[in-house]
Amino acid sequence: MAERVYVGLDIGSSGIRAVAVTSEGRQASAARRRRARAPMSLMEFERHLDVESIWRACLDVLGEVCAGQRPAAIGVAACRHCLIVTDSTGHVLFASGNDDVRASLAGASVEAESDRPVLAVTGHTPAMIHWPGKLRWLAEERPDVCDAAARITTLEGWVAGRLGAGLELSNVSAVETGAWDLAADDWAIELIPNWAQPLLPAVVRVPSPARVRAEIGLNSDCMVAAGWPDSHAAEFATCGAASNDDSVAAGWSTTILRPVETHDSDVQVWRGQRMGGGLVAEANAGDGGTGYGWLREQHSSGELTMEATGDQAAAEVGVFVLSGLRLMDWSAPSLSVAGMLSPVPYVVGTPTAAVLGTAVLEDLAFAIHGNRLALDSAQPARGAIRLTGGYAEAPAVGQILANVTGSPVRSFPKLAASAWGSALAGAADDFGGLEGAAEALAPVGVRCEPDAASVAAFADHYHRWLDLRERLETLVQDAL
Repeated sequence: MAERVYVGLDIGSSGIRAVAVTSEGRQASAARRRRARAPMSLMEFERHLDVESIWRACLDVLGEVCAGQRPAAIGVAACRHCLIVTDSTGHVLFASGNDDVRASLAGASVEAESDRPVLAVTGHTPAMIHWPGKLRWLAEERPDVCDAAARITTLEGWVAGRLGAGLELSNVSAVETGAWDLAADDWAIELIPNWAQPLLPAVVRVPSPARVRAEIGLNSDCMVAAGWPDSHAAEFATCGAASNDDSVAAGWSTTILRPVETHDSDVQVWRGQRMGGGLVAEANAGDGGTGYGWLREQHSSGELTMEATGDQAAAEVGVFVLSGLRLMDWSAPSLSVAGMLSPVPYVVGTPTAAVLGTAVLEDLAFAIHGNRLALDSAQPARGAIRLTGGYAEAPAVGQILANVTGSPVRSFPKLAASAWGSALAGAADDFGGLEGAAEALAPVGVRCEPDAASVAAFADHYHRWLDLRERLETLVQDAL
């Protein structure tokens, strides 16, 4: 008899993954399709989502992981900050990805004209990729879309809807749009143009499961749970929803990782707020989009990871690399941390691949540490940091992160956390809720304890890293 499984679907920036998880918490099958994406030039600002190719890939991976299985439910997760506008028939009028920055000026004008700082309303600093700027840009540049629009949603909401879910969004999806008023626990109407306000989706803490459309061809009894942003789904997969060990969240770029100042001790700021038990440190090496991923491509033998584990700390020799920026030429006599923006060399001598690899890992840890310190000023977090994503595959990362932060780290190598988490969200109905599903099905992970001597040394290095980051930000601001 076919095995009963819970299926998780994750629509990421670089690929679309699906996993099938058994009732005992074992991965029964997995599938992935890469997203076809042309490199984005420095002068390119538009990045339309090819939603139909995404939809076809979703059906492909779902069909593959469900073959020979008995799917009970499908959960959907997707990359944050996407915006999809449809007409009354469901036809997509406009689809904007999380790397579409054409609404930058409109986003800046939202902040300039708001009576309150956008951070104080939404927990997000104003961004070119959040909904308020994109919706204003549509009003200014695409009135034809505004006139025909009948529904606004996220990428995870759109995919879940096509599978058969209702039109409502989860609360965490709403927060991640950058258009949610944390204090009012409702849409931040003051930041949203008039044409879009009637089209905003209903928001609930946990969307109700719905039946998958028969034409999908999976199983007449299969249910679909509407979506969550990818990092929040990863929280479920690392037992964050069921654990009292609250943790810190982090992305992987200097913009996201910059420590923020909380505006209200009662509001938790992390591009939103803590949802449920805690948030996972999502360290994404992706497919070469960060310095570490790029270096790994150059050293596929694993030399980089092995050498980085035993090398002298890169911070001790003055090597700092700001997260999220590609290493343009790691073998150059000097390395500019700002790529093309900065001609100032901060690295003297010829850095080896291992030193640069270690620098990227330490830099990521410094940035996560900065976020945690900022969050702790509002609501102290205790317990292990949970690490997922591409970086978690390197044995050195968990220990480096533990030494920099002074906190235990639970690392989840080889775990497609967002897909796993969405599978657990799909399983929630059978386990009495998300917490029950995470408690029963989430994997354990690998625990790394901080080394006391290293923690003391890295405390000094962290202050040097802050100084470098501030100098770089000043340099970039002056250049702009």
